[in-house]
Amino acid sequence: MATGEITTLPATPEDGGSGGFPPGNFKEPKRLYCKNGGYFLRINSNGSVDGIREKNDPHRVSANRYLAMNGDGRLFGARRTTDECYFMERLESNNYNTYRSRKYPDMYVAMKRTGQYKSGSKTGPGQKAILFLPMSARR
Repeated sequence: MATGEITTLPATPEDGGSGGFPPGNFKEPKRLYCKNGGYFLRINSNGSVDGIREKNDPHRVSANRYLAMNGDGRLFGARRTTDECYFMERLESNNYNTYRSRKYPDMYVAMKRTGQYKSGSKTGPGQKAILFLPMSARR
């Protein structure tokens, strides 16, 4: 996975199922463009998460990390998939997508207008910060 790209996972059964996905069930990596401020979500090689306006950042490196959210709502890049890496992708009526944590269902992936991520603990339905357009990560 390269910086500026995100891997989303398919929704799990309502009963939670086994909680795991076999290899190969990940969706294609995506770039997520946030309506709030016009930033692309970026996972850096050190695991930090921020936003960048350049769709094709010339300085990007392969991060080899998965987007994750901890119990405090902090976004980070995890080296391996854990239960904190699973997000429910939902197409909203305004044609933007939202990404809600499966482990912490009251928290969403979000970006501030400054390009910093917004803590999931401060997010909720109806906020501009949680609205994203997924775009292909292929060059």
